[in-house]
Amino acid sequence: MAQVSLQKCDSYDPERLYELICSSLAGIGFDVRNFSGKTVLIKPNLLVGVGPEKAVTTHPEFFRAAARVVVENRGRAVVCESPAITSLSKALKKTGMADIVEEFGLETADENDSTVLLHEGENQFKRFEISRAAAQADIILSLPKLKTHGITYITGATKNLFGLIPGLQKSRWHMKAPTPESFADFLLDFNEALHTAFEPPKTFIHLMDAVVGMEGEGPGPSGTPRHIGAILAGTDALAVDWVAVKVLGLPLEKVRTITEGFARPCFVSSEKEIEVVGQRPESFGIKDFRPSKNTFFSNMWRGPLATRTVRNLFTEKPVPQEEKCVLCYECLKICPAHAIDKKRGKAKTPSFDHKICIRCYCCAEICPEAAISLKKGSLQWLLPR
Repeated sequence: MAQVSLQKCDSYDPERLYELICSSLAGIGFDVRNFSGKTVLIKPNLLVGVGPEKAVTTHPEFFRAAARVVVENRGRAVVCESPAITSLSKALKKTGMADIVEEFGLETADENDSTVLLHEGENQFKRFEISRAAAQADIILSLPKLKTHGITYITGATKNLFGLIPGLQKSRWHMKAPTPESFADFLLDFNEALHTAFEPPKTFIHLMDAVVGMEGEGPGPSGTPRHIGAILAGTDALAVDWVAVKVLGLPLEKVRTITEGFARPCFVSSEKEIEVVGQRPESFGIKDFRPSKNTFFSNMWRGPLATRTVRNLFTEKPVPQEEKCVLCYECLKICPAHAIDKKRGKAKTPSFDHKICIRCYCCAEICPEAAISLKKGSLQWLLPR
């Protein structure tokens, strides 16, 4: 049985957050005194370095409250994250977390220092490169932000650990696992490796920032902030994500990491094994939460039948907008398929080669100006028919 604490929280008031995080941990049976003498890896969501008002990252006050709990209980706190297109130090500064790191004297992991994690078994993916700081930690305190996602449907606890993989290697995984199905399998294999490859096993705690989440075209700046008013906590990532999806009122069958995750031994095996402590998911009354439009009909064509021709006709393609693009070329840096080049001639935007684009939408996720929109394929209108 996995317990998930679900609390209502309407603002990022520091004291209120601290109080609710402490009570949430108590609600799932974790004694905060267990932080004492332990190396605690704090893993926020720092997809890109933008301000908290965009709801792209874990809110700095949420981060502050979590760090305070660890430090006040004499844990050795190490901040670990690998933003997609910038350094950890720059992302911390831009998100407002750098001052908090200094305030509490937190350590920051060397994002370039990694080690190999091997996972044997029947799983498809067996070798992962992860932050050495994560491998050395006793407790991993993950602080996911609840957001929509075009490929995984939601970004939550299961996907937040993806940030333990260094820098641009994350985008390369989109080449190795290019479909929603294979990418979900990868995330589950990676989570399973993290839970089984270490001796003694690590303790995982997931504290989800769902006070203000993101709907629409998440998980990057193109998404829309949405007040949810919740804090979730649990030791089972899949269970936390299951409760989060129930809060949003979204269809669980579209979240493959949940439906397929039930068959993985490191997670709960069904919703019957999830006990919600505190509020009931339906008490939040959310009935109009908007998922990403880049789901279901477009993603169904990302499988074996997704030839380049079919892909271009039936799926959305990322297109830069002249009125927003500032030619920072962050999209070029992140593209795992090398489908983006610098502008040509008098063009005002980077050059996109949609013939080799794999539709991972990393460029749209990380564009700091939200300058990349998704244009429907010319025959995509046929899919609902």
